[in-house]
Amino acid sequence: MMIPRIPQKTVRKLIAAEGYLELGMPIQALRELDKVTDPGSLTASYSFLRGESLKRVGRYSEAIKPLQYAADLLPIPHSQLPWKSLETCYRESGQSELADTAERTADEIASEANIHLRFDPLGTQFNPVIHHEVHLTISFEPAQEADEPDSDENFLLDEESEDFGLDPDEE
Repeated sequence: MMIPRIPQKTVRKLIAAEGYLELGMPIQALRELDKVTDPGSLTASYSFLRGESLKRVGRYSEAIKPLQYAADLLPIPHSQLPWKSLETCYRESGQSELADTAERTADEIASEANIHLRFDPLGTQFNPVIHHEVHLTISFEPAQEADEPDSDENFLLDEESEDFGLDPDEE
């Protein structure tokens, strides 16, 4: 099976549109997206970017169709973002029952995928922030003494060593 090739122009326009959205410039993002003639296998990404751009300029009713398309195409957990945007669009369009359904769907996706996205408002845009906890354990073990060959590899050992306030005999 041969994977269809995506034109570089299309990829660049989608990346530019995403960059404009990150900068809070949805009108410029829409201009870039309008130049895309065929997103090919990137249709889900294209639809999400288009819907998100429309949402951010306040064109909520227009944003619903591309966001719904993206939510249907994207696999879990990636479909959570379009569902969250759909919630906003439905609510702003006066469709509170559909907004509640979209919110429940996004929450179910989050719990199924065991991810928790937090949306921090930045003006009229929302940025997902994923919370990760990292636990790091470091243990120090004394180095085993080895016979040191007389070679240039040990040139640092001949210099005076720096004292960091550690007593190597203490544990």
